[in-house]
Parts: sequence; C-alpha cells; structure tokens
Amino acid sequence: MIDVVSGGVTVLTILIGMAVVQHWGRAAKRAVTSEQKLTSEQWLIIGVVVAFVGQTLDNVYWLVTWTAHYFDATSLLTTTLFENGMLANIPFRQACGIVAAYCHVHAAVMVDRAKEMRFRVFMLVATTVGLAFSLAMIFLKG
Repeated sequence: MIDVVSGGVTVLTILIGMAVVQHWGRAAKRAVTSEQKLTSEQWLIIGVVVAFVGQTLDNVYWLVTWTAHYFDATSLLTTTLFENGMLANIPFRQACGIVAAYCHVHAAVMVDRAKEMRFRVFMLVATTVGLAFSLAMIFLKG
C-alpha cells in the first residue's frame, strides 16, 4: 500500500516541480543569457530552477522504477532500472543539487568579498574531499 501512496505523492511532486520550472524558467533563462553581471536574485532564481529540474527528473526516474517494481518486481525492466539508478542519481540528484546549492550560497555571499573567498575555499575543500572519498573507495576495495 505504501508503494501506491508514494506513487501518487511522487506524481504530485513532479507536477508541482514542473510548475516551479514553468514559473521561474524564463527568468532563469534571461539571467543565464544576460551579458550583465548576475544579481544575487538571479543566482537564486537559477538555483531554484536547476534544483527543481533535477528533482523533477529524479522523481520521474524513480516513479517509473518503483511502478515497474510494483507491477513485476522480478522483470528485466525493474532489474535494469534499479541497477542503473546511480547513473540517474548523478546528473539529476547530485549534479543538480550541487549546482543549485552553489547558486544559492553564491547569491548569499557575493556581496561580501571575504565571504565569497571563504566559499571558494570551501568549494575547493569539499570537491577535494569528495574526490578523496571516491579514490579511497577504489583503493580500499583493492
């Protein structure tokens, strides 16, 4: 029963996410294509659109996956979708989440040079830690 409820809520999540993108998409496109320096408001808008595009696509992938599982948990389609879920997570969940978070924090710190520099250092450290984690997984598995 929870699969059915989750499916319905996921459909609602997708549709509301699409509404956000429809509402803010034009403003984000204008900001991205502008030749002017972006304002903090424009950075926020871009972050909102990127976040909701990512979460909408992520929810579409997992709605299809869990729906296939509900109807036939052992089908080739279900198995393939689950086995490739990480491939969907990288662009839709992680990459969009990183870009959206960057836009939001950049919007908050761009008015203060010292905060902006600390954020750049933070991004460098966070990226390095993420890379180190991946490398550690490779080398520790042996």
